[in-house]
Amino acid sequence: MSPSSPDSLTVVARRRGRRLAYWNGGLWAVGNGLASTPLIIYLAIELGAPGLGLGIGLILATRNLVGALRMATPTLVERLGSRGRFCEASFVASAVLLAALPALATPGQLASPGASLAALVALWCAYHLAQYLAMVALWSWLGDLARPRIRGRFFGRRERWILAGEAAGMVAAGLYAWWSHAQWPRLPQWIGYVPPLVVGVGFLLAAVIPLTRMPRCEQANPSRDREGAERWRHSGTAPSRSRLGLATPLRDWRFRRLLLFACWFSFANGITQSAMNLYQAQVLLFPVLVILALKTLMRLGQVGLSPTAGRLADRLGNRSVMIVSLLVVAQGSLFYLLATPEHRWWMAGAWAAWIAWVGVNVALPNLILKLAPPESNLPYIATYYTIDGLCYAASVIAGGVLCDWLKDLVVVVPGGGVWSGFACLFFAGWILRMLSAVVLLGVVEPKSRG
Repeated sequence: MSPSSPDSLTVVARRRGRRLAYWNGGLWAVGNGLASTPLIIYLAIELGAPGLGLGIGLILATRNLVGALRMATPTLVERLGSRGRFCEASFVASAVLLAALPALATPGQLASPGASLAALVALWCAYHLAQYLAMVALWSWLGDLARPRIRGRFFGRRERWILAGEAAGMVAAGLYAWWSHAQWPRLPQWIGYVPPLVVGVGFLLAAVIPLTRMPRCEQANPSRDREGAERWRHSGTAPSRSRLGLATPLRDWRFRRLLLFACWFSFANGITQSAMNLYQAQVLLFPVLVILALKTLMRLGQVGLSPTAGRLADRLGNRSVMIVSLLVVAQGSLFYLLATPEHRWWMAGAWAAWIAWVGVNVALPNLILKLAPPESNLPYIATYYTIDGLCYAASVIAGGVLCDWLKDLVVVVPGGGVWSGFACLFFAGWILRMLSAVVLLGVVEPKSRG
C-alpha cells in the first residue's frame, strides 16, 4: 500500500485503518498477556539467584532504562523512510527476542542461577526495547487515523480490545501454569511458565498482519520540504532546520510541565514495585494463578470503562479524567498496607482500585498528541516516554535496593502498631501517588473544559 500524507486520507481509509488498529491491539494484547511480567517474575524466583529484591527491580526497571534509546525513533524512521515499515520490523524483532528467552533463561540452561537471571533480564530488556521503538511509531501513526475531536473515543475503544486480549492471555497462562503443576507435581513449577511464552510469540507475530494492511501515511520532513520548514520557522515552536529535532519538546513550556508530571508520577509508581511483587509472592504466599486472576479481573473492569473514559476525555479534557483516575489509583497502596498473612485478601482491594488506571491509559496518549504539533509528533512521543521510562527505572531500582535493605526493619507507629519495611514503602508510595494529581494540575491542556 503506497504511503500518503495524513491529510489526504479519506474517511473510508481512516475507518478501515481504525478497525485494523483494533485487531492489532487485540492480537498483540493476547501475546502480551501470555508473556506477562508476573510470569517472568515467578520464573525469576524459580531461578533461586541471590539478591532477589534487586533482581526483581532490574526486571521491572532495566527495560525502561534501555527504553531511553527510543529517543532515536524519529531519526531511525527518517533514515528508513517509512514509519509503517519501521513499526512492523520492530514488532517482529520483539517477538523473535521473546522466543529466545525460554531457551536461554530457564533453570539449568546456563552455568549458574546468576547467569540465568542476567540472561533473563537482558532478553526481557531487549524485547521491550523493540516494542518501545515500535510503539513510538505506532502512536504517531494512530494519531493520523483519527481526528482530534474523536481521538479519545478511538483510543478508548482500542484500549478495550487491548484489555480484553490481555485478560484472555493472562487467564490462559495462569490456568496452564496451575494445570501443569497439578498434572505433574514432581516437575519444577517453571515448566508451566514456558509454553505460554512460546504461544505468546505466535500472537505477537500475528499482530503485525493488521499493520501491513493499515493505510500508510507519512509525516513530511522539512529538511526536504522548504515550505514546511518556513512554516515552522515562523511558528516559533520547532527548529527551522528539521521538524524531527529532538530538542523541540524541551523548548515547549507546556510540554515541559507534562514532562515534570511524568518524572514525579513515574517515581511515585516505581518506588513500590519490587516491594509489592515480593510481598505478594513471599509474604502473602499467593501463587502466580491468583496474581494473574486478579490482574485479569482488573482488566475486565477496565474493558467496560475504557469507552466511557474516552468519551469523557473528549468532552471534559484529558487532564480532568487523569486527575480523578490518579486519586483512585493511589488508594491501592493502602490495601497492600492492610494486607497481612492472616488477612491477605485485603490486597484484592488494590487491584479493584487499579481499575481506574484505564483513565490514565486512555487520556495520557491523547494529551501527549494534543500538546504535540500534528505535523511532527514523533519527537514529542519519544521524549515523553523516554523520560517517563528513565524516571520509572531509576525509582524501581531504588525501590529494589530499599526492599533488600528494609526487609528486617520493624517500626513502632503511634497507637501501638508495628510496621515492617514493606509497610513503610507502601505508605510512602501512597503519599507520592496522591501528590502526583497535584503536579498534574500544573499541566495546561489546550481547548479543555475540565
